[in-house]
Amino acid sequence: MPRMSYKMLLKERRAWYKRIKKIYCPCLKNNIIFNSKGFYHLRHNSFNKGRSKKEQMYKLGLLPLVIPVIKSAKKIFKYTPQHYSKKLNKYIEYWSLKETVGKQKTKVVVIFRRIGNGQITFHSVMKNNNKKLKKPPK
Repeated sequence: MPRMSYKMLLKERRAWYKRIKKIYCPCLKNNIIFNSKGFYHLRHNSFNKGRSKKEQMYKLGLLPLVIPVIKSAKKIFKYTPQHYSKKLNKYIEYWSLKETVGKQKTKVVVIFRRIGNGQITFHSVMKNNNKKLKKPPK
């Protein structure tokens, strides 16, 4: 199968993402909402700077593995308790689920967040071997 162009991948994944709306997560006993902020974060980092096309394609390529992770994760991999975000001017909390999924048995981490008292929303996806997940040495 030939590699998909960036524009084609973006168009296909955006259409796929818009159809999801929400997925029930047995691990969190809650629905995960797929809103425009989650898709935006796949294309931009936390500082609203655009990600490189290579990084966007990496994250967009992992999107089909998000639902299997949500449905099959047995426990919360990481939880960041509610803390105040000056940028958002609200309290925010994060959850991460990690599971091995897909034909290639890929270890995938899916991140959710809740702003204030809102719903839990999809925030990001990455492979488990991502260096950002490793704790810095003390």
